[in-house]
Amino acid sequence: MNPVSRPVIYELTSTGGVALPPWCWHARMALAHKGIEPEIRQHCFTDKEPLKAAGGKSFPLLLLDDGTVLDDSMKIVMRLEEAVPQPTLFPGGEPAVAAYRFMHRHTQLMVFPSLIPLVVPHIPEMLEGEDHDYFITSRRERFGMSMDEVAKGADAARESLNKALEPFRRAITGGGYVSGSAPAMPDYLLFGVLQWARVSSPRTIIEDDDIIKPWMENILDLFDGLGRSEPARAA
Repeated sequence: MNPVSRPVIYELTSTGGVALPPWCWHARMALAHKGIEPEIRQHCFTDKEPLKAAGGKSFPLLLLDDGTVLDDSMKIVMRLEEAVPQPTLFPGGEPAVAAYRFMHRHTQLMVFPSLIPLVVPHIPEMLEGEDHDYFITSRRERFGMSMDEVAKGADAARESLNKALEPFRRAITGGGYVSGSAPAMPDYLLFGVLQWARVSSPRTIIEDDDIIKPWMENILDLFDGLGRSEPARAA
């Protein structure tokens, strides 16, 4: 039996059930690309016991039919490609995998951090009770400052984000995708962080005249509108 025929994915969500971490969307799009519909289990910030019981430490966590536990989005992606080679997440083979690994690191170090002042201060509004208090406290410890202080970096963050997105803009010039003529894993990688911003922050992250805007709309429509099934956060 195919070990990924009906996997279970554990996701970190808001009080209202919105999948928050960009890496959850990263994994969800990879599964959809392979035509795999997982069982989704949603968990809040203070509900870590099911995650620990499944043998994982972080979200997203993917539990395969053969008992394999993967709690890192890149590991999930690479295992999916190994177990279900077609349709491939990496058109072009090994060079495409190498390019993806480079983009993954660029996204982690440049794109995602640039979004933090634009997104994170708005997340407490999506949480209630213990989750709200936990998020405020844990992020203050992580960033060494309050949410208000994090938000003060928004203008500088926009400049950094604009620069960090430039390699992706060049890749999609002409109306294509980051991966070329069809979407693949590098597209889902960028989509994950922008989707996180879209569903978590009422701010306009991508302007209408940005070439990334029509690309984002196209990705939102993939797989019967998987991305669009989660509404954008209202201003």
